[in-house]
Amino acid sequence: MRELLFTVLELEEWCSSNSTCEFCLGLKKAVCQIRTRSKLTNKMIESDKACEECKEKFENDELPKCSCGRLKTRYTCDCKEEEQEKELPRLPSHRESMATFYERQINNLREELTTAEVENDTHLEALEVSKD
Repeated sequence: MRELLFTVLELEEWCSSNSTCEFCLGLKKAVCQIRTRSKLTNKMIESDKACEECKEKFENDELPKCSCGRLKTRYTCDCKEEEQEKELPRLPSHRESMATFYERQINNLREELTTAEVENDTHLEALEVSKD
């Protein structure tokens, strides 16, 4: 599960009068907005509106979450889009030299290349078997 940041924002009166809660099935009036961002990329993933009761559940960590870490609303979650997000490379610390940093990056790329080569060979073998 990814690390996510949740921020609760109070809705303005004019906005909340037209909005309903996205967590409960009732037509309760929304009083706040819960924004979900990725800690990794700081990209906003979701923005949901909640009633007073669901806001309290959120604050008590009682709202159910999807396997991807997002809050479950009455709408469906599209987890596949979120799985493609990659971790940004870790920058060198003051103790680590640039050479060590680049060496680590090269090793990571070599591992990815090896994995891709194995997958490629597997696919080629499967094609040869299917021709026979």
